[in-house]
Amino acid sequence: MSKLVRAVFAALVAVVFAVVAAPSASAHAVLVSSTPGGWELLADSPRSVALRFTESVDVGLAHVRLISPRGDDVSGIKAPAHPEGKADIVEVAIPEALANGTYTVSWRVVSADTHPIQGAFTFSVREATAAAAPRAAPGGQGTVLYGMARWLASAGFMLLVGTAFLFAVGWPEGGKRLRRPAGIGAGVAVGGTAAALLLYGPYASGTLSAITDPAVLGATLSTRIGVVLAVRLGLLVAVLLLIGRFFRAPRRGLVVLGGAVALAATWSLVAHGATDSLAPLTIAVGTMHLTALSVWLGGLPALVVLLRSGDVAGMRRGIPRFSTAAGIAVAVVVATGLYQTWRQVGTIGALFSTTYGWWLLAKVGLVAVIVGSGAYARRWVRSHYGFEVVSVTDKRRAKRELDDGEVGRFRRVVLAEASLAAVVLGVTASLVATEPARAERERLDHPPVASGPLTLAVPFDAGGLSGQGQVAMVFTPGKIGRNELHLAVLDPSGKPKTVPEVRAELRNTDAGIGPILVPLTPGGPAHYLARDVGLPMGGRWELSLIVRTSPIDQATVRVPVNTV
Repeated sequence: MSKLVRAVFAALVAVVFAVVAAPSASAHAVLVSSTPGGWELLADSPRSVALRFTESVDVGLAHVRLISPRGDDVSGIKAPAHPEGKADIVEVAIPEALANGTYTVSWRVVSADTHPIQGAFTFSVREATAAAAPRAAPGGQGTVLYGMARWLASAGFMLLVGTAFLFAVGWPEGGKRLRRPAGIGAGVAVGGTAAALLLYGPYASGTLSAITDPAVLGATLSTRIGVVLAVRLGLLVAVLLLIGRFFRAPRRGLVVLGGAVALAATWSLVAHGATDSLAPLTIAVGTMHLTALSVWLGGLPALVVLLRSGDVAGMRRGIPRFSTAAGIAVAVVVATGLYQTWRQVGTIGALFSTTYGWWLLAKVGLVAVIVGSGAYARRWVRSHYGFEVVSVTDKRRAKRELDDGEVGRFRRVVLAEASLAAVVLGVTASLVATEPARAERERLDHPPVASGPLTLAVPFDAGGLSGQGQVAMVFTPGKIGRNELHLAVLDPSGKPKTVPEVRAELRNTDAGIGPILVPLTPGGPAHYLARDVGLPMGGRWELSLIVRTSPIDQATVRVPVNTV
């Protein structure tokens, strides 16, 4: 055991050094820019739409929709692809010229850490129009089912590893009793992994009906997570077939740990941070974290089996050994958890201001309760089994069988820990599926911006004899905060057009803000300007320009002015 303690200590030192020395990195793709840019006005129809992300993304299960000004999907859009092999760019070709108006691009791709991300933006061809409301896009269909499958796979794996470890190091006589929970764990892990493999495609694409499409399963198997899930499924099936042979004779704990590490790696290879600049270290730490959790929490149900067995000799040997192993596992879980927290959260502020941070706090709180319960359990073990025999009284105490009341109270404590462990596993499943705090803060603090000032000319028709014309405008820089607006009212031929009145208003319908009057100052013939147009927040802002061409004729032009 001393060698194992030294190995664990060395691993903890390595983790602490990595936390101090390693650079920060984003572990989740974020949209950086697009072509066309958000809210950009194009002089002609684009041949393609391209999206650039902070890291590589998978296009096998990607969806990119182009929605027309009428609200229907533009037909004939090509399948998403990586142009010239650039894995951080997704491009779709547009086969036909687009009509005038404002188009919406709705996209959903799979990040390098295997989690789907989505978003939308708009651009205009030759003129800006009010974008029609599109039909519902694929959403989170399959998310709950995929999360349940992932939870089952993880729970089964932990039960398998914890049971096998207790058999190997603490209760070799309990093979017949422990074979059943280990077999249940292996079977649940196989079923959960198979379900996850089938459900990942619908989860990533957002369409549950895709579960019956062989092409979707084929696309899943072409992805990194598909390959990893298939490998894990094969390993688990082999374990399930050989599990009876394993429990016929005692095995060394290192054999169990080796198998556990191999299987745990299939989780770490597709976790947050598995593709960033410190991927080897992150994968190793994640594997240690899951293996230690499995030995500790996965061994609790097996410990209940031992406590119910009535095997006094087995309890005297197995319970202290499990208690020692659990103490080491807790230390590994805490150290590796600190590293994972630093990598995925980064700052204390992000811990309390992001969804990932709140899920992580919930997990930490539950683990703290289990650790506290475990501390009580270890004191009980030391009191009843771990004392040093130096006197005749000690010898009599060591030979005395514990009454059912004492064992029953300890068993109830272990059952409570096992129940909390199941809840921790559920929170962990939600945590794994949540956008890392670093990426969420980066996305919120640095949203995609339009490519330069918004410059466009929008036609209007107020009716009457001279009601036609166009409004040329420049809105710069088109970001949250202070902006400038320059307007020119022109006739159809592009010459300055004098009109009785021009008004401007801003509104954000989604947030229920507005209309906000934008004071315009004459800046020359048919020219108006506003030097301090404030956009207090992000979102879908709309600039309404009211042009009155006669005492009774007026037209309203609506233009989107900022990124989403």
